[in-house]
Amino acid sequence: MKDFLKTVAIGATIVFLSSGPGVAQTPAAPVLLFNMTLQNHTRLPLAQSSVTTPNVDLQLYGDGANIIVATGAGANLPRTFFGLCKGPCGFTLRDRSNYFDLRGRAKITFTTIVSGFHRVRPILKLADGTLLIGDQAEGSIADYHEYTISFSDCRWLRLDPVRGVTLGAGWVENPDLSKVDEVGYFDVIPGSGPHTEGLAVEKQPPPPAGGWIAVSAFELWGLPVGRTAFQP
Repeated sequence: MKDFLKTVAIGATIVFLSSGPGVAQTPAAPVLLFNMTLQNHTRLPLAQSSVTTPNVDLQLYGDGANIIVATGAGANLPRTFFGLCKGPCGFTLRDRSNYFDLRGRAKITFTTIVSGFHRVRPILKLADGTLLIGDQAEGSIADYHEYTISFSDCRWLRLDPVRGVTLGAGWVENPDLSKVDEVGYFDVIPGSGPHTEGLAVEKQPPPPAGGWIAVSAFELWGLPVGRTAFQP
């Protein structure tokens, strides 16, 4: 009987300790925060009217005004195409109702094909306005592939929103990912397409191989944080 009571006491102690505040908890499973969808009617520059994902605002960075929405009936259309960017370019999406909690197992998934040394990199804008670009980058020149980048795997540099170049003396240590305002992707290398002066970007010919990314699917996974909770 004494041995039985001793076993019960030890078991209760283990349960108590394992549920205490000092024990790391398993991060909450991320949920789908948005799935980017685009209109499929006309080849046009990426704009708010191009984005059919509900309740989000588009923000362009670097030479983002020259990002094209390529359309058609193929399996990977419509898609964003960066080959006509004269400089580094990218964009983000901002949910009008929620910030994004991108800690723990939060991630982006995307389907892309690239040319040359170009790769897809995540960017995000913190609630304090800081724009960051991650060191993780993906893309294959062979075919379209789906990739996942976990935010917890990334190291971050500040990004100039106009020039699209990295800033600062080093990595941004421990950025607050509990309340992120915008998330998107970026190409740090200009596209390979030549530009004919006076011709609208959507009328420019396709660029030669060597310099572009094309992304046909883009999702954000994390946890929503209501914006109203932070209003005075």
